[in-house]
Amino acid sequence: MCEEILLALSRQVAGVRLVWSTDWLTHDRAVQELAAGRLDTDCGYYRTAEREARILYSRRAVIRMETVLAVRADDPATIATFDELRAALADGHDTILVNAGSAFLERLHRAGIEDRNIDAWAAHSDTNLRKLMSGRGRFFIFRNPGLTEVVQSNGWDGRIRILPHPLAVEDQYMVFSRHLDPEIRKRLDAGLDRLAADGTLARIALGHAGRPSGP
Repeated sequence: MCEEILLALSRQVAGVRLVWSTDWLTHDRAVQELAAGRLDTDCGYYRTAEREARILYSRRAVIRMETVLAVRADDPATIATFDELRAALADGHDTILVNAGSAFLERLHRAGIEDRNIDAWAAHSDTNLRKLMSGRGRFFIFRNPGLTEVVQSNGWDGRIRILPHPLAVEDQYMVFSRHLDPEIRKRLDAGLDRLAADGTLARIALGHAGRPSGP
Protein backbone atom coordinates (compact mmCIF):
# COMPACT_ATOMS: atom_id res chain seq x y z
CA MET A 1 0.00 0.00 0.00
CA CYS A 2 2.78 2.41 0.84
CA GLU A 3 4.34 2.03 -2.59
CA GLU A 4 1.00 2.90 -4.20
CA ILE A 5 0.61 5.89 -1.89
CA LEU A 6 4.11 7.15 -2.74
CA LEU A 7 3.45 6.74 -6.46
CA ALA A 8 0.21 8.69 -6.17
CA LEU A 9 1.91 11.36 -4.08
CA SER A 10 4.70 11.69 -6.67
CA ARG A 11 2.06 12.51 -9.28
CA GLN A 12 0.37 15.01 -6.97
CA VAL A 13 3.33 17.13 -5.88
CA ALA A 14 4.95 18.90 -8.81
CA GLY A 15 8.70 19.41 -8.61
CA VAL A 16 9.23 16.78 -5.89
CA ARG A 17 10.64 13.41 -6.93
CA LEU A 18 10.20 10.54 -4.50
CA VAL A 19 12.66 7.67 -4.83
CA TRP A 20 12.57 4.60 -2.61
CA SER A 21 14.66 1.50 -2.21
CA THR A 22 13.55 -2.10 -2.45
CA ASP A 23 15.98 -2.96 0.37
CA TRP A 24 13.80 -3.49 3.44
CA LEU A 25 14.69 -1.78 6.73
CA THR A 26 13.16 -2.36 10.13
CA HIS A 27 11.26 0.68 11.36
CA ASP A 28 13.81 1.05 14.14
CA ARG A 29 16.65 1.32 11.59
CA ALA A 30 14.59 3.61 9.33
CA VAL A 31 13.92 5.97 12.24
CA GLN A 32 17.69 6.14 12.82
CA GLU A 33 18.20 7.05 9.15
CA LEU A 34 15.43 9.65 9.29
CA ALA A 35 16.82 11.19 12.48
CA ALA A 36 20.28 11.43 10.91
CA GLY A 37 18.92 13.04 7.74
CA ARG A 38 20.00 10.15 5.50
CA LEU A 39 16.36 9.36 4.72
CA ASP A 40 13.83 12.12 3.97
CA THR A 41 10.50 10.37 4.37
CA ASP A 42 8.89 6.97 4.84
CA CYS A 43 5.38 5.55 5.01
CA GLY A 44 3.37 3.38 7.39
CA TYR A 45 4.28 4.36 10.97
CA TYR A 46 2.26 4.19 14.16
CA ARG A 47 2.65 7.10 16.52
CA THR A 48 4.89 6.43 19.51
CA ALA A 49 6.35 8.91 21.99
CA GLU A 50 9.89 7.73 21.26
CA ARG A 51 9.52 8.26 17.52
CA GLU A 52 7.80 11.63 17.89
CA ALA A 53 10.86 12.86 19.79
CA ARG A 54 13.06 12.10 16.77
CA ILE A 55 10.98 12.51 13.61
CA LEU A 56 7.93 14.37 12.29
CA TYR A 57 4.57 12.88 11.31
CA SER A 58 2.26 13.83 8.46
CA ARG A 59 -0.81 15.84 9.41
CA ARG A 60 -3.04 13.17 7.94
CA ALA A 61 -3.06 9.44 8.56
CA VAL A 62 -2.58 7.47 5.35
CA ILE A 63 -3.48 3.89 6.33
CA ARG A 64 -5.74 2.35 8.95
CA MET A 65 -4.43 -0.97 10.25
CA GLU A 66 -5.74 -3.77 12.42
CA THR A 67 -3.42 -5.19 15.07
CA VAL A 68 -3.93 -8.96 14.90
CA LEU A 69 -2.56 -12.17 16.38
CA ALA A 70 -1.49 -15.32 14.57
CA VAL A 71 -1.38 -18.75 16.22
CA ARG A 72 -0.79 -22.28 14.97
CA ALA A 73 -3.82 -23.70 13.20
CA ASP A 74 -4.55 -26.21 16.00
CA ASP A 75 -4.36 -23.61 18.79
CA PRO A 76 -7.87 -22.98 20.23
CA ALA A 77 -7.01 -19.43 21.44
CA THR A 78 -9.85 -16.87 21.25
CA ILE A 79 -7.95 -13.71 22.27
CA ALA A 80 -9.79 -10.49 21.42
CA THR A 81 -8.19 -7.81 23.65
CA PHE A 82 -4.78 -6.88 25.06
CA ASP A 83 -6.12 -7.72 28.53
CA GLU A 84 -6.96 -11.25 27.39
CA LEU A 85 -3.52 -11.57 25.79
CA ARG A 86 -1.83 -10.48 29.03
CA ALA A 87 -3.88 -13.02 30.97
CA ALA A 88 -2.97 -15.78 28.51
CA LEU A 89 0.73 -15.01 29.00
CA ALA A 90 0.53 -14.51 32.76
CA ASP A 91 1.76 -17.96 33.77
CA GLY A 92 5.08 -17.29 32.04
CA HIS A 93 5.08 -20.44 29.91
CA ASP A 94 3.99 -18.88 26.62
CA THR A 95 5.77 -16.32 24.42
CA ILE A 96 4.57 -13.70 21.98
CA LEU A 97 6.73 -13.07 18.91
CA VAL A 98 7.18 -9.52 17.62
CA ASN A 99 9.37 -8.11 14.86
CA ALA A 100 12.53 -6.33 16.04
CA GLY A 101 12.13 -2.55 15.97
CA SER A 102 8.35 -2.78 15.70
CA ALA A 103 6.03 -0.30 17.43
CA PHE A 104 4.11 -3.35 18.66
CA LEU A 105 6.81 -3.87 21.30
CA GLU A 106 5.91 -0.58 22.98
CA ARG A 107 2.22 -1.45 22.66
CA LEU A 108 2.79 -4.77 24.45
CA HIS A 109 4.67 -3.00 27.23
CA ARG A 110 1.83 -0.50 27.62
CA ALA A 111 -0.55 -3.43 27.95
CA GLY A 112 1.49 -4.71 30.89
CA ILE A 113 3.10 -7.62 29.07
CA GLU A 114 6.59 -8.27 30.41
CA ASP A 115 9.77 -8.85 28.42
CA ARG A 116 10.02 -12.40 29.80
CA ASN A 117 6.96 -13.21 27.67
CA ILE A 118 8.23 -11.42 24.54
CA ASP A 119 10.59 -12.61 21.81
CA ALA A 120 11.64 -9.59 19.69
CA TRP A 121 14.81 -10.95 18.11
CA ALA A 122 13.70 -11.70 14.54
CA ALA A 123 13.46 -8.79 12.11
CA HIS A 124 11.13 -10.33 9.53
CA SER A 125 7.57 -11.59 9.70
CA ASP A 126 8.29 -14.79 7.77
CA THR A 127 11.05 -15.64 10.26
CA ASN A 128 8.71 -15.17 13.21
CA LEU A 129 5.97 -17.18 11.52
CA ARG A 130 8.41 -20.06 11.03
CA LYS A 131 9.28 -19.81 14.72
CA LEU A 132 5.56 -19.86 15.52
CA MET A 133 4.99 -23.00 13.45
CA SER A 134 7.95 -24.74 15.10
CA GLY A 135 6.54 -24.03 18.58
CA ARG A 136 9.06 -21.34 19.57
CA GLY A 137 6.25 -18.98 20.55
CA ARG A 138 2.48 -19.21 20.90
CA PHE A 139 1.44 -15.86 19.38
CA PHE A 140 2.76 -13.54 16.68
CA ILE A 141 1.56 -9.94 16.69
CA PHE A 142 1.41 -8.01 13.41
CA ARG A 143 -0.95 -5.96 11.27
CA ASN A 144 -3.56 -6.52 8.62
CA PRO A 145 -3.54 -5.79 5.76
CA GLY A 146 -0.14 -7.46 5.59
CA LEU A 147 -0.18 -10.60 7.69
CA THR A 148 -2.76 -12.42 5.57
CA GLU A 149 -0.66 -11.74 2.46
CA VAL A 150 2.50 -13.11 4.13
CA VAL A 151 0.73 -16.29 5.23
CA GLN A 152 -0.91 -16.89 1.86
CA SER A 153 2.17 -16.09 -0.24
CA ASN A 154 4.15 -18.71 1.70
CA GLY A 155 1.43 -21.35 1.47
CA TRP A 156 0.95 -21.50 5.25
CA ASP A 157 -2.87 -21.16 5.28
CA GLY A 158 -3.34 -24.65 6.71
CA ARG A 159 -0.68 -24.21 9.38
CA ILE A 160 -1.36 -20.71 10.74
CA ARG A 161 -4.61 -19.16 11.91
CA ILE A 162 -5.15 -15.40 12.22
CA LEU A 163 -7.50 -14.66 15.10
CA PRO A 164 -10.68 -12.96 13.83
CA HIS A 165 -10.92 -10.14 16.37
CA PRO A 166 -8.29 -7.36 16.06
CA LEU A 167 -6.69 -6.20 19.30
CA ALA A 168 -6.79 -2.62 18.02
CA VAL A 169 -7.56 -0.57 14.92
CA GLU A 170 -5.13 2.33 14.54
CA ASP A 171 -3.92 4.79 11.94
CA GLN A 172 -0.48 4.88 10.38
CA TYR A 173 1.23 7.98 9.00
CA MET A 174 3.93 9.17 6.70
CA VAL A 175 7.00 10.37 8.59
CA PHE A 176 9.62 12.98 7.74
CA SER A 177 13.15 13.75 8.76
CA ARG A 178 13.56 16.93 10.78
CA HIS A 179 16.33 17.75 8.27
CA LEU A 180 13.88 17.84 5.35
CA ASP A 181 13.15 21.31 3.93
CA PRO A 182 9.95 22.45 5.74
CA GLU A 183 8.53 23.78 2.48
CA ILE A 184 8.83 20.35 0.84
CA ARG A 185 7.19 18.75 3.87
CA LYS A 186 4.27 21.19 3.62
CA ARG A 187 3.84 20.36 -0.06
CA LEU A 188 3.84 16.64 0.68
CA ASP A 189 1.26 17.16 3.44
CA ALA A 190 -0.90 19.16 1.02
CA GLY A 191 -0.55 16.38 -1.55
CA LEU A 192 -1.80 13.83 0.98
CA ASP A 193 -4.80 16.08 1.67
CA ARG A 194 -5.64 16.07 -2.03
CA LEU A 195 -5.26 12.28 -2.24
CA ALA A 196 -7.72 11.97 0.65
CA ALA A 197 -10.16 14.46 -0.87
CA ASP A 198 -10.30 12.73 -4.27
CA GLY A 199 -10.70 9.28 -2.73
CA THR A 200 -7.28 7.91 -3.76
CA LEU A 201 -6.20 6.92 -0.25
CA ALA A 202 -9.50 5.14 0.35
CA ARG A 203 -9.27 3.27 -2.97
CA ILE A 204 -5.74 2.09 -2.19
CA ALA A 205 -6.81 0.81 1.24
CA LEU A 206 -9.88 -0.96 -0.10
CA GLY A 207 -7.82 -2.50 -2.89
CA HIS A 208 -5.83 -4.32 -0.21
CA ALA A 209 -8.90 -5.34 1.82
CA GLY A 210 -8.03 -2.59 4.30
CA ARG A 211 -9.88 0.34 5.84
CA PRO A 212 -9.64 3.99 4.80
CA SER A 213 -7.61 6.08 7.22
CA GLY A 214 -9.15 8.58 9.61
CA PRO A 215 -9.41 12.33 8.94
